[in-house]
Amino acid sequence: MSRKQLLENLFEAFEPVIREIGLELLDVELTSDEFRQVILRVTIYSPQGVTLDDCVAVEKVISPMLDEMDPISTSYNLEISSPGLERTLKRDREYEVFSGRLCKVNLYGPIDGKRVFEGRLVGLDNSLGEEGVVLMTEDGRAFLPRDKISKVQLIYEENEL
Repeated sequence: MSRKQLLENLFEAFEPVIREIGLELLDVELTSDEFRQVILRVTIYSPQGVTLDDCVAVEKVISPMLDEMDPISTSYNLEISSPGLERTLKRDREYEVFSGRLCKVNLYGPIDGKRVFEGRLVGLDNSLGEEGVVLMTEDGRAFLPRDKISKVQLIYEENEL
């Protein structure tokens, strides 16, 4: 099974049980730390913010699932985390969750002479025949085709804490 398929299977397994405890699953990723230890990172979200108790509750419901599924052949550490203040957006749902937030969009090549756009995230849109990210920038509404985007990252604002 490919890494991508493994992560998608884990997402599909975890999502309903995490939703049952009143939280939202944003992402499941497999990464490693500076010591090359494998980390299975599960990112959860709540509009009220993610607490330590939320992380513990998620760990309690998914650890037995992982023990039963035994999806990763090597030893790993399970990490439950919040999205973070400057999260890179990955899944479509995140564009809804973080709509209204300030973000920076990096492009593979320039559009209107710019490779970086900053503004308030409106969301995803495909009404123009291609899917893209819509931002409200200082210059107005910007539609950035998704296939031209290398990265969309939230920008921390002091009033967020």
